[in-house]
Amino acid sequence: MADSDKKPKKQTTKKSEATRQDRVKALSKKKPAPAKPVDDKSTAKAEKTDSSKKQTESKFQQKLSKLGVKTKPNRKLAVIGGVSALVALVVTITVFGVLIYKYKNDSRPVQIMSKIVPYPVVSVNGGPLWNTATYSEYLFELSSIKKFYQSQGQDLNNDEGKQRLEELKKELIQQLEDNQIIKQEASKEKIVVTSKEVDEEYNKLVENAGGPDKVKETLQNLYGWTIADFKEKVRFSLVQKKLADKITNDPNRNGVAKAKAEDLLNQVKSGASFEELAKANSEDSSASNGGDLGFIEKGQTVPEFEQAAFALEQGQVSGIVKTQYGFHIIKVTEKQADKVKVSHILIKGIDLEAWLKEQREKAKIVQYLKV
Repeated sequence: MADSDKKPKKQTTKKSEATRQDRVKALSKKKPAPAKPVDDKSTAKAEKTDSSKKQTESKFQQKLSKLGVKTKPNRKLAVIGGVSALVALVVTITVFGVLIYKYKNDSRPVQIMSKIVPYPVVSVNGGPLWNTATYSEYLFELSSIKKFYQSQGQDLNNDEGKQRLEELKKELIQQLEDNQIIKQEASKEKIVVTSKEVDEEYNKLVENAGGPDKVKETLQNLYGWTIADFKEKVRFSLVQKKLADKITNDPNRNGVAKAKAEDLLNQVKSGASFEELAKANSEDSSASNGGDLGFIEKGQTVPEFEQAAFALEQGQVSGIVKTQYGFHIIKVTEKQADKVKVSHILIKGIDLEAWLKEQREKAKIVQYLKV
């Protein structure tokens, strides 16, 4: 019995020691950081508020449902609303289109709408949405024309005035077409007019007219234009001038005319009658008088013509003189201190006017507004 009693005691001691060591190891491990204290009151308050809000929304939605109002998102209604807005827009554009194309209306609402929607008047080498002159542009120019005639004391409301106004409208449409042709060609030729060039030209005009206030008053009285409107006119005028210079100085466009002028000059040098050659060949109104232009003073003609004429002696004939009008052969028949009497033979080259005529014949022009 003594031996059997000792064995259990030893086993118990070993087991207890192992258990103790395991506890020591467990205690020696890094303890996790204590969790932050939670504000039970704040959490409870937030949960209560959220619950209250949900209950309020639920009650409100229930009331709306009882009234027959749907509270959930309805995609069908959204689509219907978008379609309705689109239909309303199309109807509005159509109504104003009828006012414009059928009745030629120029009321204030139509003026405003035409600035928003580019209703086409004409298209040149384009379609309804590009390369067009718009109704807004047409109304602006028409208003300027009416203002000018009224400022000159002309009545456009009587029978004669109405007939004149209809003619002016047709001329205006053609002018808008020509402007489109010029703009397209200027773009193709990469012609640029800077703001500096516009300001310089404007300042010259202001100086000659007597100051900015005088210019502003004159523009308003004659055309109803602002300074900004006038500067846009100046800009287009400079574009047109640059294009005209490019056309008249293009040897490919003016080779035939120049060759004809050189042939006539050789005939003059060979002894042919200047007057007879002028009558038979000169392409201006002086031809019937043998090319006689009478006396000219400085400042009366374009610089190239003036310089050549005043450099000649009496009875002398010039070489070929190129101006914006074409190719001239100039003869001085009498010379005084400050003026000379001249005759000339003019062979017209391709100037802007002749070029425009050619382009109009080739262009695809569609007129949407019938006047």
